[in-house]
Amino acid sequence: NEYKSYLRNVILFPMSEYLSSKSSSSSSRFESIRSGTWSNGVRIFSYKAGTATTIRTKEDKDDIKQHLEQACGTHKIPRISVYMTTVKDDHNTSWFPTNTKQKFRFHAFVIFELSSSSQANDKKYMSLEKDATGITVQVSLTEDDVLTKFGGKEREGPHFEEISDKSDKSTEDLIGFFLKEDFNKSRYEVAKGNHCKTFANDVFNFLANSACVPGIWCSRVCIISYKGGIPETHWTGENEDNIKDKFRIACHSENLKITKVSLLRVPLEGSFLPISSNSKEQSSNDNEKADDEPMDSSKVARVSFLQKQGVTYHAYVVMECCTNSGEKKWISLEKDTQNISIQVSSFERDILLKFDGEFRKGTAKKVISDKARSDATTETLMKFFNDEHFNKTNYSLAKGDHCKKFTKDIFDFISEERTYDYNARETAARGAIIGTPIVAAVTTGGFAVLGGVAGSVIAAEGVVDGAAIGATVGAPGGLVGAMVGGIIGLLFGIVVGATAGSVAGAVVGKVKENKLRDKKNRD
Repeated sequence: NEYKSYLRNVILFPMSEYLSSKSSSSSSRFESIRSGTWSNGVRIFSYKAGTATTIRTKEDKDDIKQHLEQACGTHKIPRISVYMTTVKDDHNTSWFPTNTKQKFRFHAFVIFELSSSSQANDKKYMSLEKDATGITVQVSLTEDDVLTKFGGKEREGPHFEEISDKSDKSTEDLIGFFLKEDFNKSRYEVAKGNHCKTFANDVFNFLANSACVPGIWCSRVCIISYKGGIPETHWTGENEDNIKDKFRIACHSENLKITKVSLLRVPLEGSFLPISSNSKEQSSNDNEKADDEPMDSSKVARVSFLQKQGVTYHAYVVMECCTNSGEKKWISLEKDTQNISIQVSSFERDILLKFDGEFRKGTAKKVISDKARSDATTETLMKFFNDEHFNKTNYSLAKGDHCKKFTKDIFDFISEERTYDYNARETAARGAIIGTPIVAAVTTGGFAVLGGVAGSVIAAEGVVDGAAIGATVGAPGGLVGAMVGGIIGLLFGIVVGATAGSVAGAVVGKVKENKLRDKKNRD
């Protein structure tokens, strides 16, 4: 179960959509998706008494804007949800196990609740979705029309809510965002990551106040401020100015002086990675769901996935800061598989031991620490953060963009003298692992030979004494001597090999660190 969410969102969902687009046509609603061609116009279905009236706009922005405004009106969007619906398996995907065909074949779409500011009971419902033929909008006074139907016909499979959140934006904001991003001209191409799930993610992240769609990298930053040990979570927008402004508010509008920086790591075994509050709420309800219902993104799945890739720990940076009045504050930065998180508190324990108010499971270990450079402040930190576009760099083990790389970049920028090379520590560990069996084997053989020689001498002396009893006693002595010598050699080899390997790895790491520090000083 722990891999369901990852498989569904990252691998099987795009794969199934690709197969759907390539397969033969059928009599279902997805016939047009498979066999149709992309259109830059927008389809608008307006429902009255359950009957849909269809309008297809032209591809120019003025025409799209005019028809969307007529269909949607001017409304607030108090809530937004992403829904998934299973796609009927009526074509040849025999390599899929039968009991998983309905679980892993999904189509994503967005549902909006629209409300009028002048009339409390004036509600509308709207859906927005992308398929292989274009963008489709549905508007109705009844939620079921846009949730369970497409173009007046019932959707093929059961649907379920993937994620939901409040919004303080309006239909005007949505239409402006849609036209600015040219979504109607972005063709459905799974290989390039342009499909219904990424489209739903973009729309949701623009409108939602806090949560991010599970399973897809979120460019918004999660800022957690502690007051009396109680966390307050705020999400930034994707643009640099918004990130900087929200971080400044968390720092009480002060440009804090950074005095010290440390890099820590916590074992993944038995621990959890930082995840959004919404995802934590979802994961707590996983056990209540039916076995045949796809699970939401869970912290267990995210940790287990990284463990299977050989990742053994999660790294994060902690900075000690000082206000203009001399008050101390602590800030942490960390990157996980979904987003970047920043924590701010007046108490160090909140930052070191907790994430979003929950204690980290596993003991955090300080790896490296240094004084901050003289010009290190929260303002220079945010400038560096935005210049490097950290929030727009996905978590990718294959490309080397992970928590270790992110924390190294932050630490090296803030520290006065030291630089961190996470590869050096791994080199030392690899040296110990490689050196141990080699030295153990050599020393085991050496002591075994010595033990055998000693035993042979005993046996020889027994023969010289001319007694068969002496020879009988002496021969086992040789065997015992070899065994004792081998055991001693093995223990000695383990100690010597581990020590030698660690020393060698540490030396190599120190040389690398010195080179990096010299380069940093030259720069």
